[in-house]
Amino acid sequence: MSSERGSATFLAIGVAAVMLGGCLVGVLWAAVSTGHHRADAAADLVALSAAHTQQTAQGDPCRTAQQMAQDHKVELRLCHQFADSITVVVAVPLGLGVFGTPVITGEARAGPIEGADWPGDG
Repeated sequence: MSSERGSATFLAIGVAAVMLGGCLVGVLWAAVSTGHHRADAAADLVALSAAHTQQTAQGDPCRTAQQMAQDHKVELRLCHQFADSITVVVAVPLGLGVFGTPVITGEARAGPIEGADWPGDG
């Protein structure tokens, strides 16, 4: 019986290490998921603002996209005008401490929908 003395301590340390590792993975997963949502939302807002500027002919859509990106603290990586639509790509850096600073990108397109069947278009 004396040879098993203290084995519960090692078992408890092992269980605590596994639980701590699981929590760390969960926190990192949540941070990356939040970064993806933030990048996608920022890309949507930037693209919509640029498309509005293009549709109303109130200036340069890509300049508007750049300003909106700065306002939302993201980096505008691409702004492309094609016919009546705008495509943008934005980048959001994630500060993960000792795990580095990965960059998450989001892409969005905004413009008129060709051939959409809107109510009242009779």
